[in-house]
Amino acid sequence: MTTKVLGIDLRDAGRDGVYRVDPDDPVTLVADAQRAGLPVVRVDLAGCVALPTLLTRITDATGLPAQAADSMDAMENALRELNDAATPGHVLLFDHADDLAREAPQVFAELRERLTSVAAQWHQQGVPFFVFLEFPGNETRDAAIDA
Repeated sequence: MTTKVLGIDLRDAGRDGVYRVDPDDPVTLVADAQRAGLPVVRVDLAGCVALPTLLTRITDATGLPAQAADSMDAMENALRELNDAATPGHVLLFDHADDLAREAPQVFAELRERLTSVAAQWHQQGVPFFVFLEFPGNETRDAAIDA
């Protein structure tokens, strides 16, 4: 489900948030983000089944300080403090999010909640913050679905 199908302009902080997408969409999402002038950070969650691994992968992919991998609170706070005047917004793409959702549903639920909270904070500042969670299956093909 591309941003065109979702009807999202990635420069519009009013539409930011957390979305599920099909595995076929990441290439298009990356191209959409590039056209919007937004950097894309891809976090590969293949085989990720535990919180420490999740936090390390997010920290490594985003370049957050190492302390961000200490806890979900630390990761959330670090994402809230992303500040680069040259960057007009942020796009995070979590490949294989279904692995985490299936193997560690509570960790996935907390991640989704934290990312939604971070997106809301950036929204209040008028800065686009989009999170796309890659999930296979028909449930994501019909309409924009909040993850």
